[in-house]
Amino acid sequence: MIRKGILTALACVSLSCAAFAQAWPAKPITMILPSAPGSGLDVSVRLYTDRLAKALNQPIIPRNIVGASGAIGAQTAAKAAPDGYTFFIGSAGILIVNKYTMKTPGYDGEKDFVPVALLNRAPFLLLMNPSLPIKTMAELTAYVRANPNKLLLGFESATVRGVSAYFKSALNYPIDLVAYTSAAQSMQDIMGGSVHLHIQGSAVGLAYAQDGRLRVLALLSGERLPQLPNVPTMEEYWPGFGAFDAWVAVMAPRGTPADIVKRMSAEVHAVGSTPELTAMFGKLGFFEEKDRSPERTAAYIRAQSEQFAKMAKAAHFTPE
Repeated sequence: MIRKGILTALACVSLSCAAFAQAWPAKPITMILPSAPGSGLDVSVRLYTDRLAKALNQPIIPRNIVGASGAIGAQTAAKAAPDGYTFFIGSAGILIVNKYTMKTPGYDGEKDFVPVALLNRAPFLLLMNPSLPIKTMAELTAYVRANPNKLLLGFESATVRGVSAYFKSALNYPIDLVAYTSAAQSMQDIMGGSVHLHIQGSAVGLAYAQDGRLRVLALLSGERLPQLPNVPTMEEYWPGFGAFDAWVAVMAPRGTPADIVKRMSAEVHAVGSTPELTAMFGKLGFFEEKDRSPERTAAYIRAQSEQFAKMAKAAHFTPE
C-alpha cells in the first residue's frame, strides 16, 4: 500500500508538471531589454516579440532597463522569479565582458541565467580606409611590418577593445589603438582617414563595405558571411586565431522549468526562421541560424566566453 501510494503521488506530481508546462503561458510575459527604446537592439528584439506574442497567444511586454553597460537589466532579470514569465536579452558584453571590467556587476552571467535561444549573431569585420594600398591580410601584414606604429586602430567599447587588443597581440602587429566613446565617431574618423583600421560588427559595418566607403580585410568569426563571400576569416589567415561574434540571446533566470525553456526556444527559432525575418536580418549582415536550441546556445556562449578570456588578457582589463 505504501509503495502504491508513493507511485500514485509521483504520478500526480508528473501529471501536475506536465499540466503546468502545457498551460504555459497563462499570462503576459516580460522580456527585459538592456537597451533604450528605439535603439537598434530594441527594434530588432521587438520584431521577434510581436510575432512571438501571436505564436504563444499571450502578450510579450518589452521592458527597457538601461544603465551600467546592461548590468542593471541583468540584475533585475537574475532576481526575477524563474516561472517562465520573465526572460532577458543578453549579449556578449553583458554576459561575458562585464565581469572583466566591473568589480561588482551584481550578477553572474553564467550562474544566474539559463540559455534559451540565440536571436541574432553577426561577425566582427576588420575594416580599413580604402585609401591605403592594401587589399588582403597578407598585404596588411607586410605593410605593418614595413611601417611600424604608423597605423591606428579605433575602438569604442569594452568588447571591441578586447577584440582589437587580441587582434594586435595575436598577430604581433606594431599598431596603436585609439579609444572612442561612440561607434558613430569611430566610423566617421576611419572614413575620414584619422584612423586606418576599425573592428566593427557587420550590423554597422556591412553597409559601409558594400558601398565602397570602407574595405573589409577579414572576418573575426568562425565562418564566412554570405554577403561577403570573398572575405576570409581570421582563422583562415591565421590558424589558431579563434572566433568571436557580436550576438544577442534570450536568457531565462536560473531555475526556469526546462519544458518552458525548450518551448520558448522552439518558438524563437520558428519566428527567426521565417523568410521575412531571415531576409531582413540577412541584409543587416547577420548569419542565418540553423539551430537555436538551448543546448547549442549554451555551447556557443561557452565557446565565446573561452575566446574572450584570451582577449581580456590581451587588453589588460582593470575592473572598476
